[in-house]
Amino acid sequence: MKSVSVAELKSKLSQYLASVRSGKEIIVTSHRHSIARIVPVEESATDLEIIPARKPISSLKQIKGVKLKVDLVADLLADRHKR
Repeated sequence: MKSVSVAELKSKLSQYLASVRSGKEIIVTSHRHSIARIVPVEESATDLEIIPARKPISSLKQIKGVKLKVDLVADLLADRHKR
């Protein structure tokens, strides 16, 4: 497994993708912290099954939204002031 910075990955993307295609894994780092892992695609991941809808799309209009009895913005601001 090889580690590479975001800047180096951007400059040599095609080379790193070629090594991933050959089976290697790459860890992407930003400021020396791991942020992502690039791995080869598994063959079974491309076998997706599309499930047809049971109801027509027009039935979504019948769904009613949820009304909250709290002020989310006030709660977020209060939480931010605590930190």
